[in-house]
Amino acid sequence: MIILNTIHALFGERILPILIVVVAVWLTVVWKPGADVPRAARIFPVLVDIQVMLGLIYWIYSIVISESVRGIYLGFPFLLHPILGFISAGVAHMAIRPRGPLAALGRWAPLAALVVLFLTVAGGILLARSV
Repeated sequence: MIILNTIHALFGERILPILIVVVAVWLTVVWKPGADVPRAARIFPVLVDIQVMLGLIYWIYSIVISESVRGIYLGFPFLLHPILGFISAGVAHMAIRPRGPLAALGRWAPLAALVVLFLTVAGGILLARSV
């Protein structure tokens, strides 16, 4: 499980924030409202889903196995970390949905969604480091 936590931490703290910025710039340039979603853009929410799933597996495993971290992981500041993970996954899917709630923003819809995604990921990182 240490490997799972390492992968979750490495991807969440170092790779995902950079990837969000790159995808935000790329989607802002290539996004055409009403057109089909680029195939490469469909992969991005799946990566966020994998990150959330890795974190959820580690979180549940740690709560079940270890009594020493149960209070920490179910305590207030850290309990927001998995909640922000689920919000991040939802926002990542909204970023590429052509008829989603941000569709009125036109070509700026993916950028707006990815800014919110970046903020939720940054918040999750800060919460994880506070423990």
